[in-house]
Amino acid sequence: MEKMYSYKGFEVTVQLESVRAVSSDFTYGPPVGYVAVVSICTVEPRRPVGTPIGLVAEGNRVFDTQDDALTTGFNAAKRVIDEKGAP
Repeated sequence: MEKMYSYKGFEVTVQLESVRAVSSDFTYGPPVGYVAVVSICTVEPRRPVGTPIGLVAEGNRVFDTQDDALTTGFNAAKRVIDEKGAP
C-alpha cells in the first residue's frame, strides 16, 4: 500500500511493507505488521529530499495496523519538513 500527502509545498509518500510470519513449512502466513517507508520530494521541480527512511514502531516492532504506519510516517515527514523550513 502507498499513500501520498501534500504538506507545505512538499510531496510525502508513505509506502507500507508487509511483514509476514514464516512457518516451519516455509509458507508465508498473514501479515503480522507493517514497516513504513517515507519519501519526501519537492513539488516543482520534483526532487527528492534526502533518501527514503524506514520506520518501525517503538521498541523496534512493526506497526500493528496500516493506519498506525501511515500516520506515523506522515507525522515523521512533517517534522523533517518543519525542521528544514518550507519553501
